Amino acid sequence: MSAYSLEPGSGSPYWRSLQELADTEEYRHLMAHEFPGGIDAPDGMSRRRFLQIMSASIAMTSLAGCRWPVEKIVPYAANTPGLEPGTPVKFATTMEMGPAAMPVLATSYDGRPIKIDGNPGHPLSGGAASVFAQASVLDLYDPDRSQVVRRRTGVFGSESDWASFAAWAQTRSAAGLTGTAILTGATTSPATANLLIQAAARGARLYLHEPVCRTNEMRGLKLAFGTAALVQLDLGQADVIVDIDANCLQDHPAALRNAKAFAAGRRAESGHMNRLYSFESTFSITGGMADHRYPTAARDLGPAVWALAAELVLGQHLELPEGAGVSASQLAAWRGHAAGGPDIAHLAHDLMAHRGRSLLVAGLRQDPEVHALVHVLNAALGNAGHAVSYLPFELPPFASLGELVGDLNAGRVSTLVVLGGNPVYDAPADLEFGKAMARASERIHLGLHEDATGQASSWHLPAAHYLESWGLAQGWDGSLLAVQPLIEPLYAGHTAAEVLSVLVENPPRTAHQLARDTFFALGGGQGPAPAPEADDAFEKRWRAFLHDGFLAGSAQAGTPLALAGTPIAAPAAAGAAGAENLELTFLQDQSVHDGRYADNAWLQEMPDFMTKLTWDNAAVFSPSTAKDLGVVHGDVVELQYKGRSLEVAAYVLPGQARHSVAITLGYGRDDAGRVGRGAGFNAYRLRTSDALHHGDGLRVRKTGRRYDLATTQDHHAIDKVGAAEIQKRVPGLVREGTFEQYVNEPEFVDHLGIHSPPLVSLWKEWEYTGYKWGMAVDLNTCTGCNACVLACQSENNIPVVGKDQVSRGREMSWIRLDRYFLGDADDPRCSQQPVACVQCEMAPCEQVCPVAATTHTREGLNAMVYNRCVGTRYCSNNCPYKVRRFNWYNNFEDLTETQRLVLNPDVTVRARGVMEKCTYCVQRIETARVAARVEGRSIRDGDITTACAQTCPTDAIVFGDLNDKDSRVSKLRELGRSYDLLDYLNIKPRTFYLARLRNPNPAIAGVAAQGGHGGHGDHGGHGEDHGATAGKAHG
Repeated sequence: MSAYSLEPGSGSPYWRSLQELADTEEYRHLMAHEFPGGIDAPDGMSRRRFLQIMSASIAMTSLAGCRWPVEKIVPYAANTPGLEPGTPVKFATTMEMGPAAMPVLATSYDGRPIKIDGNPGHPLSGGAASVFAQASVLDLYDPDRSQVVRRRTGVFGSESDWASFAAWAQTRSAAGLTGTAILTGATTSPATANLLIQAAARGARLYLHEPVCRTNEMRGLKLAFGTAALVQLDLGQADVIVDIDANCLQDHPAALRNAKAFAAGRRAESGHMNRLYSFESTFSITGGMADHRYPTAARDLGPAVWALAAELVLGQHLELPEGAGVSASQLAAWRGHAAGGPDIAHLAHDLMAHRGRSLLVAGLRQDPEVHALVHVLNAALGNAGHAVSYLPFELPPFASLGELVGDLNAGRVSTLVVLGGNPVYDAPADLEFGKAMARASERIHLGLHEDATGQASSWHLPAAHYLESWGLAQGWDGSLLAVQPLIEPLYAGHTAAEVLSVLVENPPRTAHQLARDTFFALGGGQGPAPAPEADDAFEKRWRAFLHDGFLAGSAQAGTPLALAGTPIAAPAAAGAAGAENLELTFLQDQSVHDGRYADNAWLQEMPDFMTKLTWDNAAVFSPSTAKDLGVVHGDVVELQYKGRSLEVAAYVLPGQARHSVAITLGYGRDDAGRVGRGAGFNAYRLRTSDALHHGDGLRVRKTGRRYDLATTQDHHAIDKVGAAEIQKRVPGLVREGTFEQYVNEPEFVDHLGIHSPPLVSLWKEWEYTGYKWGMAVDLNTCTGCNACVLACQSENNIPVVGKDQVSRGREMSWIRLDRYFLGDADDPRCSQQPVACVQCEMAPCEQVCPVAATTHTREGLNAMVYNRCVGTRYCSNNCPYKVRRFNWYNNFEDLTETQRLVLNPDVTVRARGVMEKCTYCVQRIETARVAARVEGRSIRDGDITTACAQTCPTDAIVFGDLNDKDSRVSKLRELGRSYDLLDYLNIKPRTFYLARLRNPNPAIAGVAAQGGHGGHGDHGGHGEDHGATAGKAHG
């Protein structure tokens, strides 16, 4: 790959990759080849790999395992006395993921869960669901899940069963649990917590390990207030938000609630907009939404906070509260510190101007002292009790993973119980956990997969998936949540609470008994829960709890806390950064998290919002750092760090902090199943217990080799002549302005496009007198979180094609998430735009199809008739938005009928040689039509919600009838900032967009928004993006 120039003006004003910005030879080659190459006859290995991926994406257990549950579970839909075959039913349940418990609705079709959505009745969800929650249904049917109990003695292993393990465990624990160590991940289950306390009372020692942990946050709370607490953010109460490496719109345990509240403050039609500042080392979706973003190395983020505190106290005369733990004289040395940047005084003034209506939030990678200082500043600014509050709680008596390794090496542990997790893989490298674990004579592992830790255990037990489990959980807001199964355990799995019950109780209780008994005890009951017929009042409460998915009124109100006065230490001075002393940061991955979702094909193939990487991670460099090191995209480099090394592919990302290299965790697993095995690079090999999040001293050596990264950022680019003409003639896809500009000129977006003569048709257009379906996408609230992409994949049976096919430009996702950069390559602004089929009324695709496989309905849908399609791809060639997908393979050909049961039966499975695209979830339209016809009425606004709109946490997508003037979508259509993509073509798309607005601080120079006369935007894998020269808008 040739090097690229970083000189300003060397490429498009809006650009999607550095290659496009510099107009490199590789990019010009891509522009000359609109379509990927023809199909190749796969060789044996690639064909097997392809079938492995496809099998894992929709694999299902045999029908014999799908028995009706023995215990009663309560459907969420009201007045449903029984199951009606062929009718989907929704059940409320909860997905636990570390310290976060997410209330969800699971759709069950004839006794099998097929889709996960958010629980609209709970404020932590509001009907939205994260990508991890939506993809979790695929984990349920993973063919590589652990399926049998395995007993190992020495190097040999044999199949066993739960009864044998229970008998062995009860005999071993009869005399007590002295010498037993229990290692668990973060859990919110009251039943599990009670059993852990009982185990500790019987002599067991408890240890906690989460690869992506919030330990620094809890230590910071203890430092500031003297107690641990759950920090409750209310972004709806904040006019000015300062995000310090927190990515609070995506990584926070209450991220869905945060995003919804943040979006409510971005709706300009209310006459008000919040303002977001972001300090971070690597681009996040929160940074992408920021009005001001400052690329800052992780080691400089602490000093930046101290510089801000100094400016607030000494420059703006903010009075520190009693018990602050820091003094004005201590802050004096930090005023004007370089880490704060040139805008720090303006930021401090903005915070002071919005006292009581502002918020500072620090991320989990920041030191405890940074967290403590942030809490002090929030208290001083009057934000506590408004935009931020606290739910105090006592930290359980857990020791650390390092202490466990010490106890193992000292011979103080004879039996080690690992409840979930994979510490042999993800423990810090310096601990050498695998060697220490081998010193215990008995090692019990409970897990969904027989991973590296399971293979090192003497007992491996299959874990129950949460969709197979009974239990209770606690939400981040303190509410009590229900966990109920939708299907009998496919592989006789058990929960962590059941394993603990076997160890501490005789006789042990089932998960269902534990859940009922705990719910009874939390209500003030004594002893076991009564039988259903013995206490009608309790049974009604229990069934209402299951029906709703949570206990009404159980959420706790956050309160301010008094500062403890504990001294807060300032950060130590760091050495000079440079090529010989780079910073290395470890980030959780937005696809596989900490590695627990490595075998989830939906997540593996979901392009990262910023890098557009699929099936891999990479070492991320800033353009300037890469230039200094002579590194280009795709180079294999050796990272040398703390006496360890790792060879990894390089990725050059605009907006990455200089002299800071980032790598995400969770890849490079040799112990994963057929989907995740060997994907990416294992960053845990470099991670040590003294620098879990970041550290200095990294050196980079080029190996001279190259690595193919499957990114989707430059696929289907157009030829050079067309690109140049588009730069001159076509308005930008992403139209932007400022809030002030919108207030002064509500229809400013109309002036951003080209000025063309009145658009007329050559024939009389169809008049839509009935329903006229349309969709609005608000770019001012879309964060680019990928939730819509996963919702569409789950709802519409979209196949996974694997890394090789993605590299060829053959990914199948119906929604591409365009990402645009604007400005300097080292410090650009970012915009995002989801694009699917826009359902043109004058659709160019329909005019060229020789067999009328794509046609129009009376309600304006651009419909596909799959059994007519002969695969000419003329429609794709003629689509100006490049949103059509072609099936290069018969993706479901080799699957058995039982494996197909995970598919949505309301959506046709497409065959090889067939084109497909977004349908506006036509199956949902027809379902609503039937329901309305049965009730003798018309379809009401809100009866139909597309999958993407349903799951969007910011309500950025709205669907409805454009002929209904009272519908939400019609009212959005009338807003001044609504516009059509490529409107000059007169193809009348039904999907329209609302322009993005920024709310910059007027005192900060160089922030006037540039109008959206964009160039080629990054389009997540498909799409011929169009734009013209960038113009200025003043705000």
